[in-house]
Amino acid sequence: MKKNKILILVIFILIFSQLKAQVIISPYVVYTDEQNKFGSLIVQNESYDSYEITISFIFGYPVSDSLGNRTMEYLREPNDSLPSINNWVKAFPKKFVLKPKERQTVRLLIKPPKDLADGTYWTRIITSSAPVVNENDSTNSGVSAKLRFVLNQVTTVVFRKGNAKTQLAIPSVKLHTDSTKNYQLLFSLKREGNSPYFGYLNLKVYNSDDKLIKEESDYTSIYFNMVRNYSLSKDSFPPGKYKAVLEAVFNEKEDMPKSRMKSVPNVQKTFEFEIP
Repeated sequence: MKKNKILILVIFILIFSQLKAQVIISPYVVYTDEQNKFGSLIVQNESYDSYEITISFIFGYPVSDSLGNRTMEYLREPNDSLPSINNWVKAFPKKFVLKPKERQTVRLLIKPPKDLADGTYWTRIITSSAPVVNENDSTNSGVSAKLRFVLNQVTTVVFRKGNAKTQLAIPSVKLHTDSTKNYQLLFSLKREGNSPYFGYLNLKVYNSDDKLIKEESDYTSIYFNMVRNYSLSKDSFPPGKYKAVLEAVFNEKEDMPKSRMKSVPNVQKTFEFEIP
């Protein structure tokens, strides 16, 4: 029974990977603003089968708990306090069939309210793709059972108005011991301004001899306040004194080349700690 479950899981993974490879979406972030309320994305079918494509929207952003464990929060109907454009974005066409090797341009139209405050607003684009099913296929009894796999690929559309600004503060950091007695550095990240912060978080950790023990860099999107955690392995961090330096480097254009957001200064936080 266990082998059957593993086999089914492998089949699902293979089918999922195949679907993802067949339908390609670009770009991953569609940028719009007051001067250009129209955006577009291209959905391309690389396979020799036809796919049914549906475009929908859902508001979402990354969140974390107090220990830095990150997940995505998705809301179909976000309240008015959130910077969502769900109610003022439309896709044309929103449903279509892509024949083999065919591509379709999907136009996005943003109609923001007139009294909209300055800042950055967004939502997620869900591009759902499923193989077109031949309804004529059936068994001799006239009854057939088919599995129809639907792949949802999530990208982003951004709308920016007026004086959009951002910055990142790192107000605090602490050393945490988890249930396995391993240590973690927990950096609080506070987004400032009226827009998300996009950029690199570069961590360096030195021992008491000023020797670099750990170096890590990743591109991060901070939509709201979060906690970023860094694990410290026992093998690399025996008892002793250490210094951690976290630097935030703004680089929104990696995700949004057309962005007009002005660059902001780097932010750095130094934390000295001791492992007993």
